Amino acid sequence: MHDEKSKTKVLFLITKSNWGGAQRYVYDLATALPSDAYEVLVALGGDGPLASKLTATGFTVITIPGLQRDISLKKELWASWYIARIIRAHNPDVLHINSSKAGAVGALLGRLLGVPRVIFTAHGWAFNEDRGELSRFIIKYVHWITVLFAHHTIAVSHIIKAQLDWPFVQGKMTVVHNGRAIPAFLTKSEARTALTAQLPALIPHHADPWTLTIGELHHTKGHDVAIAAIAEVVKMYPTLRHLIIGRGETQAALAQQIHDAKLTEHVFLLGQLDEAAQYLKAADVFILASRTEALSYVVTEAAMASLPIVASDVGGIPEIVENGVSATLVPVTDSTALAAALTDYLANPKRAATHAAAADTASARFSMTHMLTATTAVYTKNSRVKKSAAL
Repeated sequence: MHDEKSKTKVLFLITKSNWGGAQRYVYDLATALPSDAYEVLVALGGDGPLASKLTATGFTVITIPGLQRDISLKKELWASWYIARIIRAHNPDVLHINSSKAGAVGALLGRLLGVPRVIFTAHGWAFNEDRGELSRFIIKYVHWITVLFAHHTIAVSHIIKAQLDWPFVQGKMTVVHNGRAIPAFLTKSEARTALTAQLPALIPHHADPWTLTIGELHHTKGHDVAIAAIAEVVKMYPTLRHLIIGRGETQAALAQQIHDAKLTEHVFLLGQLDEAAQYLKAADVFILASRTEALSYVVTEAAMASLPIVASDVGGIPEIVENGVSATLVPVTDSTALAAALTDYLANPKRAATHAAAADTASARFSMTHMLTATTAVYTKNSRVKKSAAL
């Protein structure tokens, strides 16, 4: 047992409170740190699902006015002042910062205010996104400075660590793969029944072959590429149905693409569903056509669900599944290759089942226990943080 004074106080800082990969990471770590050894607070921008989930679990959540992804000088200054105020008021032993905006501001303020251990988790680099050359250079410079300021950086995949290839930072980064507790999967029949209840248009297609994608409706997730592939596959498999779970800024464009390609009976936008991973077994094949991906939670979840996986050969995805062994990985934005891979699984169920079983086996490496142990080791390595709180 630990008294309150001996507990290590961890303050998580993250830009947005929506429910993406970085937010799940913060939630999983915050709720997994042993309460007898750690006192956890979370400061974030907005009042989205992350805030409500943490509050419902009994955690202290602090909303930061002005903290947002878009740039606004007035709001940046206001958010920075507020973050500094939080750090002074709560005096954390560990400031664990997540996402680009919170990372840059938090690393600087944490150092200036003397936080014993400032840890940054790199969930992905914004310079990998489709931007102009000057914009990518500036963003990479900001990431570089963030890693320099932080005492240590956790990279969620080996490729993420390798991509920040500027001087003096490789030795300040440690790879810790995201861990995930095995979701409470519904059976195939239960999952399909639940999804048809969400979208009655699926009722006539309950027994058809289904593919499934889970992800924010954003350009980087490549939903447009997957839809283009489905347009090819339905020529051979006219009963194929593709489901997309998620919401975001490209919803209208995707709906138009579906309409223009005459796929309204084949591709369905289901919107955001809470704990979407529980529905994975509804699919015969899982698809992720991302243009960029640090280390995909949903690919790990699909592997845990023992699904055949067709995904982009990008970022950290090859660190989760191996092409030709536990998945089929295709070149980024190549809808023709994606269509061929999907067709191959539909035509060869034995091959699909073999790959699915191998993916399930591989997913055991991505456990919450491993992530928690490795992360708390980073908290205490070469630091003044209380050693007694380490797992």
